Amino acid sequence: MKIGFIGLGNMGASLAKAVLQVKTGAQILLANRSQDKVDAFIANFGGQASSNDEIFAEADVIFLGVKPAQFSELLSQYQTILEKRESLLLISMAAGLTLEKLASLIPSQHRIIRMMPNTPASIGQGVISYALSPNCRAEDSELFCQLLAKAGLLVELGRRINRRGDRSCRLWTGLCLSFYRGLGRCGRSDGITTRNALKIASQTVVGAGQLVLKVSNILEF
Repeated sequence: MKIGFIGLGNMGASLAKAVLQVKTGAQILLANRSQDKVDAFIANFGGQASSNDEIFAEADVIFLGVKPAQFSELLSQYQTILEKRESLLLISMAAGLTLEKLASLIPSQHRIIRMMPNTPASIGQGVISYALSPNCRAEDSELFCQLLAKAGLLVELGRRINRRGDRSCRLWTGLCLSFYRGLGRCGRSDGITTRNALKIASQTVVGAGQLVLKVSNILEF
């Protein structure tokens, strides 16, 4: 199997690193506008330098890590290749692009997974929600979860998730960090050092999270 990554920005690189940690035996192809970034990534984590052309022509699974505004132009450049290829799995990490929009940009035989990762995926502690196009196979979800097992918690959402749902998945990390800042400032005002205030805040959030998961009636909605 060949797995391609197009775009090695902060999130693309984090997910590529997670896939390499799984050690599936797959060939990991890496492409980015800046070749220096590809070379630096390979030196630190592995993988194989490639190009957009090679990835679209040969990869079985393609992670698309380009900006949402670049999707249409990128995919239009490779329509001829995509039309000739049998069904392959395209994985989008672009905010705001729904499954319907993504499907309109590619030939109908290809399957799509739309993923919504958050920043802690960069340290293997992320929450990655995802949705599958109607033509996805059962094994696509299994493969996706296998490839990203080292990135954090994976949660499958329904296909009807809208832009507000996309926004919620991505904003929760920012809300948590704002909460941390508040706890840290509160601790400092009580004479606690910044380091200890952050330790207390971190464990408080972790403990509260476990409490919510393990005690069913702790919260009322």
